[in-house]
Amino acid sequence: MAKPTPKKKRRIWRTLAITVGALVVLLFLFVATFVFNPFEGRVLELRDVVPRGVNFFVHKQRLVDDFDPFPQPRFWADLTSAPGWKDVQASALGQSWQRNGADRAVQQLVAALEQVKTDSSGFLDVLRDAFGEEVIVAGYEQDYTQQPPRPLAQPWWCVYTRVSWKVKAGYGLFGLGFLDGALKQQGIESSKDGELFVLKVPGAPGPLYVRRYLDLLMVGNNMLLLEQSQRLLDGNRDEEPIGVMASYEDGVTKRVARWSSVHAVAEPNAVDFVAEPNAFDAFRRFAATWPNRANKDSMNERVLASFLNLRGWQMLTGAMIFGQDALVATGQVELNSREHTGFQSSFYKAEQAPRQKWLDPFLGMVPETACACAALRMPSAEFLTAMFDALEDAEKELLTDALRRVQFQGQQLNDMRDLIERLRHAFLPRTGFVFRKNDPDMSRDESGKLMVPVTAKSPVPQVAWVFWLERGASAKAEELVTMLRTNYSNFRFQNVWHLPVSFGNSRLQEPVTEFTNPLIPGTGELAMIVFGDFFVLSNSGPLVRDILRTHHSWQTGARSLRDTEEWKRFEGDPDRSELASSLNGLVWVDGQKMLPLIDDYVNFAAAASDLPDPAWMMENRPSAEETVRRAQFARYGSKAAMPKAMTDEGGEFDVAVTNYLKQQWQQARTNFTAKDRADLQQLRAMAQMLRSASLQLELENNYIRFQARLAPNWR
Repeated sequence: MAKPTPKKKRRIWRTLAITVGALVVLLFLFVATFVFNPFEGRVLELRDVVPRGVNFFVHKQRLVDDFDPFPQPRFWADLTSAPGWKDVQASALGQSWQRNGADRAVQQLVAALEQVKTDSSGFLDVLRDAFGEEVIVAGYEQDYTQQPPRPLAQPWWCVYTRVSWKVKAGYGLFGLGFLDGALKQQGIESSKDGELFVLKVPGAPGPLYVRRYLDLLMVGNNMLLLEQSQRLLDGNRDEEPIGVMASYEDGVTKRVARWSSVHAVAEPNAVDFVAEPNAFDAFRRFAATWPNRANKDSMNERVLASFLNLRGWQMLTGAMIFGQDALVATGQVELNSREHTGFQSSFYKAEQAPRQKWLDPFLGMVPETACACAALRMPSAEFLTAMFDALEDAEKELLTDALRRVQFQGQQLNDMRDLIERLRHAFLPRTGFVFRKNDPDMSRDESGKLMVPVTAKSPVPQVAWVFWLERGASAKAEELVTMLRTNYSNFRFQNVWHLPVSFGNSRLQEPVTEFTNPLIPGTGELAMIVFGDFFVLSNSGPLVRDILRTHHSWQTGARSLRDTEEWKRFEGDPDRSELASSLNGLVWVDGQKMLPLIDDYVNFAAAASDLPDPAWMMENRPSAEETVRRAQFARYGSKAAMPKAMTDEGGEFDVAVTNYLKQQWQQARTNFTAKDRADLQQLRAMAQMLRSASLQLELENNYIRFQARLAPNWR
């Protein structure tokens, strides 16, 4: 047989190549026409597909990089080796994770993802191919198709995600019916409604709607969101995306950009979010009752109600940023100023001043031993009035009676509000707080008696209030101290001492004035001092003394908060600092220095006794008698005016006072239930895992801008 000539061989190969090429072209045309176009573009910005009217929105990029492997976060090894982690696991918080089935749900999700990977012979990785690049979850809690809008029984939601070519191919094959059999085996019914695929999944309350556009896959439980998003994709001007909202720009875009600039991070690992709090029924119910201005059992809540009104929270926008050594939450709360009380209006309109002029000097006087501090720019007189209003009625009456028996600036006082009004112009609109573990003052007088005895044992910390004085107003503040020192017995103080501020062999000129009363919880005293442009009021003379030493650190060598390594790590380079140049408020917590304070509460809770302490009963009886007389025996002007049979042991008045003291003891000593003690142990474990925490606030009448930072104790 004759062999083919070289020319014939070339023709055969050319014909074969043309045939194969034609088949490839036909296959490509088939795939591009009926499955997906490999050369199609991308949606430029996923946020521009979400309508601005949604009630909730969460956005994350590069999700696949956060796990190694899923569902284990990359920081998991550091977290589980951190001090306190095992105690958190054993706490109510850790147990609730398992009790609520969250642990089991994660395991089921992992199993489902692995099953998909197995069924596709490793071709499809759901996390990497379907959600790993960028994902958004958004939706409605209210039905705005009705007027007025009505709460939805189930939220309408939609998931927007960038998908790989593998998912695009699968979606196209699904459209051709190639995957119908596999879906039916899973009990999933599928149908088509125009450009939408409709899936009925077993156990789901309703159908799911699926649509693809370029590299964007949308899956929702209601067609409304998909229709709105499609109009945005089509350029319909009747719809606006969420990213153009001013609140999104101010709460997310600008704040994340500033953090990125400070830390020189081009693409921060962040989750940005938007929420309309009062669109959620659960939040509305909560906001209607908390914080409660009339809560009889919590003065803290009554005070908080003066500042906070959740009903006025219109929009929350912000981002969670996962930094190299800290977790940061930054954003903005948009407020309805018409919901403000008079005090809140003045509080949110506080002065504007660079932090270098007001905050830095305060931080420079906070002793390094402090476990926490806070500073707020707010009207001091209104704040003092709010604090007074939060007192119990009996406490208000006792304070008012004492003030009516004294004079200030040569004039008789009417009540606490009268005193506050006379001091109004002495204070600048700024207030600082310093907190430290309480170490009892064991100083003794010449006879060997404790100078500051304490009967009302309590784990409360040492606390100091710092007030800034107007120029030339120190004389008025000094007059207040003089008035209290001259009339200390009217305010039920037992002694007045002057605590010298010494360092080495030297002593500062200004002494601390201490007013003692064993019934003052934990410390048995009030202390105050006026120096420079400051007035300091505290429940601890030693704390005031250390504040003064720190303020004069150039003389005393005392170290302040700003000298600690943790603060320096937080503040960073002055030219590139996380601290904003203009702040209304700052809160700082040192997690490791909080531990001894929490231990005080843990030990106090464990030692609580049902039987009243005799010394406590004796010390508290005089004030208890006056309180009971006012409440139950007001027809008598004093105890002396009562019949002897009533005041003798076993008499009506004596029994009423004894019962009142027992009730007070129960409230003071046995408020710590088993749950409270468990909560304290949980709090201690969490503090072990924390190096420091901070909260920055910028306030205006129509917004709260914030930046919170948690630095874990992992390394």
